This record gives sequence, structure tokens and C-alpha cells, in this order.
Amino acid sequence: MTISYGPYAFGSPFITWVGFFTIAGILVGGLLFACAMPRQGASRRTAFRLVLISVFGALVGARLFHVLDYLDFFTGAPFHIFYLWEGGYSLWGGVLGGLAVGLWKAGREGLERLPVADTAVLPGLVGLALGRVGGIIGGDPPATESSLPWAVVYDHSDSFAFADGAAVHPVALYEALLSVAVALCILRWRRRLPEGALMPMALAAWGAGRFVIAFVRLDPTMYGLQQAQWAGLIVVVAVALWAWCSRYRTTPQRARRGRPDGA
Repeated sequence: MTISYGPYAFGSPFITWVGFFTIAGILVGGLLFACAMPRQGASRRTAFRLVLISVFGALVGARLFHVLDYLDFFTGAPFHIFYLWEGGYSLWGGVLGGLAVGLWKAGREGLERLPVADTAVLPGLVGLALGRVGGIIGGDPPATESSLPWAVVYDHSDSFAFADGAAVHPVALYEALLSVAVALCILRWRRRLPEGALMPMALAAWGAGRFVIAFVRLDPTMYGLQQAQWAGLIVVVAVALWAWCSRYRTTPQRARRGRPDGA
């Protein structure tokens, strides 16, 4: 398969395909979240306030993680930290930054944080999957060469994944499919998980998947692993410890609500 698009959308030098579909993912995910929040006793206005503050936290976190990932470059050119139009955002930074700020705001609004986090899981995964469509088109991020049948040739010289005609792994497609797979698993088993467990379990599954996918990405490494892999490891370990410590204190949502096992 050959993709001939450059990184910029619709021929404009001001927005990339990644940026365009990231915005689309934010809008769709935010709308889904706002529509689901009344079940948690929150108004649509409150839900949209949570979305806006979460987006701000996600942007700050995504940029901060990217700067840390390329610290050598930004140390030599510190003003480029503020050149946001050049791109450069970390998915892990966006997810963790948006989640932290969103849950902080939920507490300030008088909402219970765990149900809010549970509610955000599926909209967030949908938004992540949609956002990676831009990476599929624009060839972001760059990847290693591949001879697999689904490998992609990015023949536009400005594409991030341009490899002089060589086929490469479609990393963005892998990450989109990962988000869809985690969402389907959450839909299948969410009634069997205790309240507050959806977000940690989704983060652990998504982190483990990205850990594997990162082996075909071309990103800077630190102590042999990429930033996405270190973040995934930390999250998986944290969730494992949380599950171990809470195994006697949690009850599946179905049992707590008095639903029969087959409901």
C-alpha cells in the first residue's frame, strides 16, 4: 500500500493531518463524555467544563512529555518549546495530563472522581482511535522497515515516515486498532469490574499494547527503552499494585447493584 499525502492537511501549512484528526477526536470524545455525564448527576454544562479543562491539561502534558523526550534538542533551542505549530506532542503526556487535571476539576465540582473516570474511558478511547487516523494519512510517527503484507510506503518526501521508497510498519494504524480493541474489551467486561476499575484497567491494557508497538517505532530511547515504554511499564506496575491492594475491598458493579449474573 502506498500513501502519497504529506503531513499537512488540505494543502494548508498551518494544520497537519495529525492535528486535524486530533481535534476531531477531542470533539467526538468530548461530546460522548458530555452525553454520558448526566448519569453521574452532572449537568451538560459541568461536563463541558470538565472537557475543556481536561483538554488544556492534555495539551500541557503532551507538550511537556515531548520536550522531555527530546531534551537534548530543546536544551540547545529552548524557545522552540513554545513553537507549538511545529508539532511535537506525546500521547502518554496527553492522556495522563488530561486525566489528572480532569479528575482534579471533577472533585472541585463536587463529583465523585472514580465514576467520572469510568465514564471517561470509552469516550477517551474513541477519541484516541480517531486521532490516530491523522497519523495513518500523514505518516506520523516514523517506523522501522517491514515486509509484512500491510506495510505502507509513504512516498511524499515531507512525510514523517518517508523512507526512500521502503515499506514501513503503519504504527498509527496499530495504535488506532489498539484503542478500538481495548474499548471493545471494556464494553464486554465492564459489568464485572468494580467501580473505579475501568480507567486503571484500560490504561494498563493500552500501556501494555503501546509497549509492544513501540519496538517498531523510531523514537529516542533512554536506558534501552522509549518514553512510551517506560510510561507503559510504570502504569502497568501501578495498576497491578492497586489491584493487589484492593482485591478484598472491591465488589463488582453488577453485584453491588443487585443485578443477576446473566443481566
